[in-house]
Amino acid sequence: MAKDIGDDFGSDFDAGTSKDSGKKLFGGVSVKWETVLPIAVIIIVLLLIVFKTNILSGGVSLLGGGTGARILVLGAPSQGLRDILNDQENKDIIKESRIMTLESIDHNPAERIKGYDIIILDQSAQTDKTISRRTADAITTFVKKGGKLMIVLNSGIQRPGDVSVLGWQASFDDIVPVRCDTVGSKPSCLQPIDVQGTLYSSMEDHPIMKGITQIPAVETSGPIRTRTYDLQVTGKEIAYLEDSRTKKYYVAISEQSLITGKVVHINFEPGISKALIINTIRYLS
Repeated sequence: MAKDIGDDFGSDFDAGTSKDSGKKLFGGVSVKWETVLPIAVIIIVLLLIVFKTNILSGGVSLLGGGTGARILVLGAPSQGLRDILNDQENKDIIKESRIMTLESIDHNPAERIKGYDIIILDQSAQTDKTISRRTADAITTFVKKGGKLMIVLNSGIQRPGDVSVLGWQASFDDIVPVRCDTVGSKPSCLQPIDVQGTLYSSMEDHPIMKGITQIPAVETSGPIRTRTYDLQVTGKEIAYLEDSRTKKYYVAISEQSLITGKVVHINFEPGISKALIINTIRYLS
């Protein structure tokens, strides 16, 4: 004897008829609202979670890629770094990037930096190089828990309202691979140096220097020109700058060896080499 369709689907489904007032017809099949509503609620909740994760917690995605690092830039970065972060060619490496001022996160820095893979501290385009103790503590904890940090030039060397603090050690403990010493009568991290010359690799096997031995790659291209500082390395030197006029050397890229987390200091303007910055982001990711 042929089996009724209703026997397979139970009392909630009826092929072709609608005898129960609690059932509504959809394409010839009746469904109870008690069955549909919970599913609809679950879908709405999931959509809200996705929306809040991508927009409110993660910030605005500049590239919208499905893979790559989530980057938070704190400060006022140079145009060169902005161009690298916005380059569509890098969307497989940079999933999302957001630029925020340090003042805007100071009320709750630990919460605001949570969820990012890499923090870039870059105050290149502003004269104020201060960072609050609370924000510096949050970044230090972020790194010691496995987070990645890139510091550009002399960003974050001072503390607002406290003239006794200069350099990185007072704010970031021992996680920064360079220090600010006194040169002449002024601290070295307050004396910008205009370098015209070449950037050379100190560690050719380091991932940041992959495919790069010097910049410019060909001497006939002419020297690079960048701002730098005469800093002392406390970590590991990865690359250095040589001024072709004075023959002086300056650390260009350094890294601090940590049990967890990574910190890289960039002592030049990022725009001189997109490849170096992308290699650094890859390494920190």
